[in-house]
Amino acid sequence: MLTRDLSVTILGNTGAGKSTLIRRLKGESIEDISPTTSIEVHQKTIRLRSQSYKSALSLEKYRSYRARAIDCPGDMSLWPYWKKALADYNTNGIIFLIDPTQDSKVQIDALTQVSNYYLMTLDDDVVRAERKARKVKAIFFLVVNKLDLLDYSKGKADQLIKEHYQTAWSHLKERYPSSGHYWEAISAIDESEQMYENIDGIFETIKREIYGE
Repeated sequence: MLTRDLSVTILGNTGAGKSTLIRRLKGESIEDISPTTSIEVHQKTIRLRSQSYKSALSLEKYRSYRARAIDCPGDMSLWPYWKKALADYNTNGIIFLIDPTQDSKVQIDALTQVSNYYLMTLDDDVVRAERKARKVKAIFFLVVNKLDLLDYSKGKADQLIKEHYQTAWSHLKERYPSSGHYWEAISAIDESEQMYENIDGIFETIKREIYGE
């Protein structure tokens, strides 16, 4: 009873840092990462750092999480894999990574596809799918990666979202109003204690959405 499941699908354009984030989650080396060309399923039992702050009387302090991360290819020609991943794996959260150095138009198209592909998993009929979308309780996380290239400024990351991604992000939130919508800024290659806390916070938020604590 002390072990719980935590499952996420990680999406984004090629080079956004999806595989790097997964390796950080698993505690593995981030050297020699090659582009993902198919759906890859990564699993590991982990403990969230936030659990260490819990009271000794709290069961949460002693829990383990069976984390499963679905890594998908980022090349535009392989985006249809995203639809298959979202349909085949019942994940708790969808994390979309943004690379501040890449063309925002391509990444906006990718984010729009995430919204459309997830809709297709709800029902084959578009009208019924749109109706279900208003009630479904999914978890969407918009994550600006490579914060080190923005001088570690969350303010700059926030400005990036407002200037380039706000319209697509707002449309997604309007389509799925009952879902959880969050954003964070990280540097997946940064191994500092603070960055570990920031990355941990993403999964802590998803965990709270699922289990309410």
